[in-house]
Amino acid sequence: MPTAERPTSELELPTPPAGPPLGDPAPPADPAPDVLPDSSVRAMVVDAHAPSRIGLAALLSDLPWIKACLLAAGSEESVALTRRHRPDVAILDISQTGPFAGSITAAMRDAHPGVQILLSSRCRTSPGAPPASLGAVGFLPAGISGEDVVDQVRAAVLGGEPLALAPAPTGAGPVLTDREREILVLLGTGSTNREIGERLHLGPDSIKKGATALYRKLGVRNRTEAVQRAATVLADHPGAAAS
Repeated sequence: MPTAERPTSELELPTPPAGPPLGDPAPPADPAPDVLPDSSVRAMVVDAHAPSRIGLAALLSDLPWIKACLLAAGSEESVALTRRHRPDVAILDISQTGPFAGSITAAMRDAHPGVQILLSSRCRTSPGAPPASLGAVGFLPAGISGEDVVDQVRAAVLGGEPLALAPAPTGAGPVLTDREREILVLLGTGSTNREIGERLHLGPDSIKKGATALYRKLGVRNRTEAVQRAATVLADHPGAAAS
C-alpha cells in the first residue's frame, strides 16, 4: 500500500553541518597609552611641611595605579627610602632648598637611578634652572591643580614629556650686589656666619650686618625665608653688579 505524502510544512529538513565561524574574533583593544596598570607604581613625596606632604600623599594614594606612597620630611630620609623601596616617581619640594635641589636629586638617583623626580613648590619659589639640569623631569609650581599633579606624575612614570607648567607670576625682585649674592648662596649651604666670614675673608660681625641688610632687601625675616627666596632672586638677576 503506497505511503501517503506528508505536507511540506511537516517535512524535517536536514540541519546544515556546522561550519567555521564567519571570522576570527577581533583581538582585544590595546590599552590607552596613558593608562597604567592597577597597583603598578610606587610614589614618594618629599616635603618638610607636614600638611603639604600628607595632602599630596592622599591625592596620589587614591589613584588605582599607585601601589604605595612613601613620605619623607627631609633629604636624608628621602635618600634612605629611595634606596630601600626604589620608588618609580618622587615629588621633591624645593621651597626650602631652592637652587641646592640638584644635590638632593643626585643623591636620590644614586640610591635608585630609575626614580623619576618632579620638583614642586608650595610658595613662589622656582628651580632657577631647567628641571633637567637639576636631575628632575618637571616642575610643579605653587597653585597647581590636583588634576595637573596627577597628569604630571603619570607622564613622568610613562617616560613622556611632562607639561611645562608656568609658575605663578612674580614681581621684579631686588637687585643684589655681588657680595650679597655670595652671602645668600652661602646661607643656603647651612654655613654659620663665622664660616661665611672665613670664606669671604670678612669678620663674623660684618657677615651678620650684611645678612641683616640682605634680609631687609629681600623682605624676609630670617635665614630660612631668605633661602626660600634664593632661587627666584638669583635666577631673576644672575648678573647683578657690585655697588
